[in-house]
Amino acid sequence: MTQRSEQVVLDYLSEVGLALYGRVTPRERTAYLASLRARIDERREAADLDDVDTVRRILRGFGSPEHLVREELTGQAVDLEDDEMIPPKPRHADRPPPPWRGGPNQGFMSLLEGPSQTDLRMDGRVARKPGVTRNGLMMLRHHPPEAVALLMLVLAGVWWDVAFLWVLGAALIVLSQVWNARDKWVGVGLPLLACVVGTALWTGEAKFVDQYIQQALPATGVPALGLTSLACVLYLFPKAARAARVADRSVRS
Repeated sequence: MTQRSEQVVLDYLSEVGLALYGRVTPRERTAYLASLRARIDERREAADLDDVDTVRRILRGFGSPEHLVREELTGQAVDLEDDEMIPPKPRHADRPPPPWRGGPNQGFMSLLEGPSQTDLRMDGRVARKPGVTRNGLMMLRHHPPEAVALLMLVLAGVWWDVAFLWVLGAALIVLSQVWNARDKWVGVGLPLLACVVGTALWTGEAKFVDQYIQQALPATGVPALGLTSLACVLYLFPKAARAARVADRSVRS
């Protein structure tokens, strides 16, 4: 096993994981990647050599990551002759430097999405991910419920008079097929918790509980709900945008 051939396998598995994102649960994705890695290792052990060309030939037998995932999910056989997605060399050699060392800087969203904000393609070339506007448009096209949910959270965060829209956004988050269970707990649970805490911290006076709620909720509860909703948007948007990009690439292919 050489470092270059191992990097080719890791790059291939990374692209398969990206193609699976948003289509299966994280646990299913991890299990499938582990199974795929075991199948690849079996063929590598059976081969006479373990150089880069041999590994690429083995991966060519599995097909491109997108075709492999499509066949796994739909059960439909695809043409495995197209090997343009199999890397000719390890991608880390072409990895761009970070922004503080003169590399590309894509603004605040790059901090949210982490190192994967720069798209490292399997052919070694670097492609920039679309910006916030284009990500939003792709979400409207491929995942409209999630886009509407985020819009409701933004409106509730910047315009407290329409905070009731948060309920609609929360319902769409709970029903989402894109966000996982932890994302849903964050998107719905944190604003509710902030609203309860904000209401409890109201410093006004009221004789009865119902009067206390009627006065404290708009004074401190709703603002806490709105501000926390905006924070949740910053957390949920990159995940939904990444799933939308995967769906867009699938449609184009």
